[in-house]
Amino acid sequence: MDKTPKTAIRGMTLYVLALLVLGILAGAVYTIYGHPGAPSERPAAETIPDKAVAPQ
Repeated sequence: MDKTPKTAIRGMTLYVLALLVLGILAGAVYTIYGHPGAPSERPAAETIPDKAVAPQ
């Protein structure tokens, strides 16, 4: 079996590291600037009645 060239291993490592860094950056940007929804809308938890009448 031929040995894998070091340049190929280095290239794959850099590719994986670049994807990891981009994923972390994208997650941070989404966390900071994520779309929270329209501020005029009430949260879904407020639309649920406190006590619902059980169907009979």
